[in-house]
Amino acid sequence: MSESSIFHDRSKLSPRYIPSDLPHREKQIEQIQYVFKDSYSKPDGFPLAVLQVIGPAGIGKTSTVLKFSKLLEINFASNRLTIKTAYVNLKLQGGNKYAIYRLLLERIAPELPAQGLSAEEMLRYLLRYLYENKKYALIILDEIDYLIKITKDSGIIYDLTRLNEFDPDHPCNVKGVIFIARSTEFYSRLDKAELSTLGRVPMEFPTYSVKQISDILVSRCSEAFNSKAIGSDVIDEISKITTSAAVNGDIRYALDLLLYAGNLAESQGTSRVSLDQIRKVHGQIHPSITTEEIEDLPKSQIFTLMALIRTLIAKKKQYAELKEIRLRVIELTEQFKLKKFDVEDSLHDLQIRKLIEIRSLKEIGIHGASLQELEPILQKQIKGDRKND
Repeated sequence: MSESSIFHDRSKLSPRYIPSDLPHREKQIEQIQYVFKDSYSKPDGFPLAVLQVIGPAGIGKTSTVLKFSKLLEINFASNRLTIKTAYVNLKLQGGNKYAIYRLLLERIAPELPAQGLSAEEMLRYLLRYLYENKKYALIILDEIDYLIKITKDSGIIYDLTRLNEFDPDHPCNVKGVIFIARSTEFYSRLDKAELSTLGRVPMEFPTYSVKQISDILVSRCSEAFNSKAIGSDVIDEISKITTSAAVNGDIRYALDLLLYAGNLAESQGTSRVSLDQIRKVHGQIHPSITTEEIEDLPKSQIFTLMALIRTLIAKKKQYAELKEIRLRVIELTEQFKLKKFDVEDSLHDLQIRKLIEIRSLKEIGIHGASLQELEPILQKQIKGDRKND
């Protein structure tokens, strides 16, 4: 909390914050609850449930699933049972099967050692632990399509959708595996066996309407801003912007608009966010680069993006060459005493995330984004990472 003329609690605009109410996602929460309705009353007779949640970025998929997981934990507790949720964002924490299974083990049974175990052994170890201790688990893997795209290793889908076959003599105490993806395009990278276990009937989330976005923003603004700091004219404008083709209903972008416009109003000494401030911020930030995207970047990609931005600013051109970016990365690694990393791999990952454009080794750039706005955001992230080191 801070003594601000604009904000009551700006953390309520963070993509990490999950409000107690999720307007216009009640139906989806109910649908997921229905899938798991017998899991807490008859857990040993409830089979492993596999669910796919599909929809574009920023339309409440993750918030809905995490909200459901809290409700499921309450239902289990009311039946004197314990269920743990293991959520993994594969864009941020993925890499390979071993790293992901180790994360699952750490989050469900942190007291168990993982050292010296293979990926499959960790799964068996986890299942045996849950059964012997009469505990249960829910696994949520976010951005599964991103993982399949960059690793081409779809074995994780096969493994997790067949957990009940690891030990057929005992019930599987992992009650559900939920995969979250932006589209079903990753199906083309799966073989028939993986598609069969995954299923071809995903739960698809529709994009929000202008009215629905307005309702969501009104609810969030009541928590984040001081009274009268945000008018209905600002809500209406942001709702229209968010439903435009460029933004495609991404609520995270709408929250970023509110945050940056609020910061601008605060710096200008006003007590109310204006339409002009909203339009100015919208013209400066890129719809595909949200604060969540930046927060999710590994350190190597943050520094690579910073190197690209500084190169473009220095050159005053639309594109930079790979060799120029490498030189800037060397400067940054020396400045912050970082270990060397593969710049080309980082650039490739940034391209997959659609944060940059690579036409050739001599044409690497960022379209539609204000470099002057992005640089301080990255600097803030770097400073935050340094404090946590």
